[in-house]
Amino acid sequence: MPKFVEKWMPELFIIIVLVLVAIGVLMTYSSSVYYAELKFGNKFHFFYREIFWVVIGIISAIVVGSIHFQKIQKYSWLLLFAATVLLGLIYVPGIGHKVNHAARWIKVAGFTLQPSEFAKYVVIIFLADRLAKNRRHVSKFMRGVLFPLIIVMIPVGLIVVEPDLGTPMVILTTAVAMFYIAGTKIMHLFFLALAAVPALVFLVFKFPYRLKRLLTFWSPDSDPLGAGFQIRQSLIAVGSGQLHGLGLGKSIQKMHYLPEAHTDFVFAIIGEELGFIGAGAIIVLMMIFLYVTYKLTQQITDMFGHLVAVGIMTVLSLQMIVNIGVVTAILPTKGLALPFISYGGSSMVMTLAACGLLVNIVYNQRNLHRDQLKTPRFDETVI
Repeated sequence: MPKFVEKWMPELFIIIVLVLVAIGVLMTYSSSVYYAELKFGNKFHFFYREIFWVVIGIISAIVVGSIHFQKIQKYSWLLLFAATVLLGLIYVPGIGHKVNHAARWIKVAGFTLQPSEFAKYVVIIFLADRLAKNRRHVSKFMRGVLFPLIIVMIPVGLIVVEPDLGTPMVILTTAVAMFYIAGTKIMHLFFLALAAVPALVFLVFKFPYRLKRLLTFWSPDSDPLGAGFQIRQSLIAVGSGQLHGLGLGKSIQKMHYLPEAHTDFVFAIIGEELGFIGAGAIIVLMMIFLYVTYKLTQQITDMFGHLVAVGIMTVLSLQMIVNIGVVTAILPTKGLALPFISYGGSSMVMTLAACGLLVNIVYNQRNLHRDQLKTPRFDETVI
């Protein structure tokens, strides 16, 4: 790749992020207008709130981007402790907030926040710090793999209890990717994956709705008005769009047919209103975003910074793949937001903050390299 292209990669990254956010704000309004009018008597309810969260997210990205990433590294333990405390507050009466029988939010000054979104990126920072500092021991199972993983399982376990299985799976898959990049033996990762299978099976069978989702994934028509309802409505939305779509704002499925139309299933409304061409264009834009993110990770030589970048890229790519896979019935139904596009304050703020951290690492890495080039070198003569 030409040097001038690599030089402007961070700026291209920022532009793509802003374009995706703009699309997200537009589609939040389009997909929520009917529901907002019906429930709140204001069709702009979710639109205004999403703009608010975007502004907070951009401010967060600027703040995170202005702090040297090595200073953030120093507080990795404190950040993990804070994330664990926030997850614990979910279970405190009067603070924790339930939606659809799931306790995943806390109420602060009238706003509902989702601590798992914060914990997701904090775990990346913590693991990157541990793996960078224990580089010599990364090939050892106990000290290099098991010890940091046990610590990480404390906040992850709190998320599982909410109950939420999708976010822990994203976090642990990201952790595996980071361990692999850091130099962990593949056999160690294989044993961990093998050990996780019984736990995964137990968590699926413990909650009947998860088992129903799996069964209806194989046969959506087996329970069309129950577990298979949402995915059927999603496919109707995507199929109705055909090549060119029904037109922006003209979705029928968002009129109380498709549940979570402005959150987890917003891509179905995109397919319905913008058609194959519009939905395909957004997928291409996301692929470009992931490619640019990958190229940025290659520019980072600092071990901690590189692992953080890999973690951020893995989380965002997994969420994009899983969300679109669920909407199109390629994967079983799982509630994961589509980054930058789905409505959700905590998700938007933390995703933009993570992007700010990635740009921070790239810029500071360049400054460090530039300073090294400016420092005069003297040959040492031995007499």
